Amino acid sequence: MLAPSKMISIEDSTLNKASKLGQKIEEDISLTDLYKATKKEFYDLSEFMDALDLLFILGKINLDKDQGVVKIA
Repeated sequence: MLAPSKMISIEDSTLNKASKLGQKIEEDISLTDLYKATKKEFYDLSEFMDALDLLFILGKINLDKDQGVVKIA
C-alpha cells in the first residue's frame, strides 16, 4: 500500500485511488468490469488490488465469491 509521504503524492496514494474506486461502485459489478471501468486510474493491476483490499478492510465493499461480483457493504 502506498501511503502519502514526501516521495508519494496524495494523488498517487492507495487511499486516494481507493476513494476513486469506491465512487465507481454504485451497484453490484464484476471485478473484470470494475477494472475495465477504472483501469486508467491505476498504474497496474497490483494498484487496483491494493485499492480493493483497502476498501474491503475498511468494510466499504464485500465480495460475492459465488457470483464473482463486488457489492457495496
